[in-house]
Amino acid sequence: MERSGSSVTDTTIVVMVLLLGGMFWLFTWLPSLGLRQEIEMWAVPMEDTNRENPVPLTEEALMQAREQFLYTCAKCHGFLADGYGPQYQLLIPRPLNFSHPEVQAQTDGEMFYKIKTGRGDMPEYGSRTTDEEIWQLVHYIRALPHLPGYYNVSNPDDPVLNPGVVPTSRPDTTVTAIPLTAPDR
Repeated sequence: MERSGSSVTDTTIVVMVLLLGGMFWLFTWLPSLGLRQEIEMWAVPMEDTNRENPVPLTEEALMQAREQFLYTCAKCHGFLADGYGPQYQLLIPRPLNFSHPEVQAQTDGEMFYKIKTGRGDMPEYGSRTTDEEIWQLVHYIRALPHLPGYYNVSNPDDPVLNPGVVPTSRPDTTVTAIPLTAPDR
């Protein structure tokens, strides 16, 4: 029965609800199906590929890079750098585990270029941070598979955390340390 003075019928409301429900499913559940969008290879200029990390590898550099990672990178790459950050389901292709051979096989220059320039869902950090901080992040990404509290991707069915003391933030930092726990996958 149509209401007097209304051009909206019950059928119109049902159709709108179904359309909105379909759109909700499309944007929330479709990415979680594990579909990977094929994208072209990330070409890094040769002069950047061959760059060496000018920042010395020190405990202080790793600690600062960890704070930077937790603040800017972990939301996508995961607090364990395993590629399962809080926003990972929104990203296609999904971020890789940093201990993945594909990531660790890259040169320092390639990692620096990708962090600095970004592409697609990976934001560029060249205008947001210094080159020194990006180079520190490169050291941190290289060290992650070997640091305590992280696990290696070589056997994803047995995520054993590396032994040792999990690093904490410096006492003078404004970054809140996030406890690292074993993934429940």
